[in-house]
Amino acid sequence: MRNSIAHGWHVAARTAVLQFGATLAVSLVVVAGFGWRVGLAALAGGTIVSAGNVLFALRLFGRGIAPPRSVLRSAWAAEALKWFWLCATLYLAIAVWKLPFVGLIAGVLAAQFAFWIALIATR
Repeated sequence: MRNSIAHGWHVAARTAVLQFGATLAVSLVVVAGFGWRVGLAALAGGTIVSAGNVLFALRLFGRGIAPPRSVLRSAWAAEALKWFWLCATLYLAIAVWKLPFVGLIAGVLAAQFAFWIALIATR
């Protein structure tokens, strides 16, 4: 059955691994071309997005089997948690740690594109 919780966990895990792999690959390319600080920013950006999706999956699937209304509330709470995480950590990366913006966005885009590819591949 493709709508099971086990399938959801499997898709979430595979997506997170693909996102982090794409982030690592892009950050290594960026390090080679632009230096370690920009590469670190790319790694941070992609890791922020990957971790946000892992938090989403943990919140959504962590309760196991539940009534539909509860699952819907979990989905909304998971999305809110993910957006809070993204906003807080991107703020820290830009304003507090002062990571190079170009590298940060490169990592975010790599992780996001990997997310879309993973969702297409798991159909």
